[in-house]
Amino acid sequence: MPAVASLSEFNRNQTALIDTLEKTQEPIYLTRNGKASVVVMDAAAFDRMVSAKERAQKREMDVYQGLMRGYADVLDGKTSDAKGALGAIREKKGW
Repeated sequence: MPAVASLSEFNRNQTALIDTLEKTQEPIYLTRNGKASVVVMDAAAFDRMVSAKERAQKREMDVYQGLMRGYADVLDGKTSDAKGALGAIREKKGW
């Protein structure tokens, strides 16, 4: 369950809540009139989250580009049947 505090509480206890953010490395949802308004988090935790997102996005793009190269090979007729491909792999590996 995410931590929740009101904006008023945050304004009254900024130092304590910032210490909590640094210690837990978890975000705190701040509410206004009982509804979520903003999320605050420790800068180091935010940087790690952004970095992880960027790494995941790069992996996804690498997979997508590999799939598109394979699709282009199919369109260009650069394919072989499974038996032939397995034979070529065995020959190359010396099996």
